[in-house]
Amino acid sequence: ISGAIGDAAESISAGKSIAQPFATCGQFPEEVVEMIAVGEEANNLEQVLIDIADNMERQTNRKLDMFVRMLEPLMLLMMAAVVVFVMLALLLPVFQSSGLL
Repeated sequence: ISGAIGDAAESISAGKSIAQPFATCGQFPEEVVEMIAVGEEANNLEQVLIDIADNMERQTNRKLDMFVRMLEPLMLLMMAAVVVFVMLALLLPVFQSSGLL
């Protein structure tokens, strides 16, 4: 990514497009590169970059939220297993001493 940013800086200094170095490096999604190219052509690059950043942040937050929601049931099952293990560890000697097992 740093190489692509360096190439983009050189491209800007030479008066060329910023989207071309991003497209050739392969590190950026194609829709982001296309939005940057359109923003350059429309002379609205600043707003386009802000919109891209907001969109990427929303996507990241949504994925993180989904991951946490999927992790909660797994953690609940693990805690239930620990509680059952502790209960068995405490009650097994009682059952053995009373002759039930």
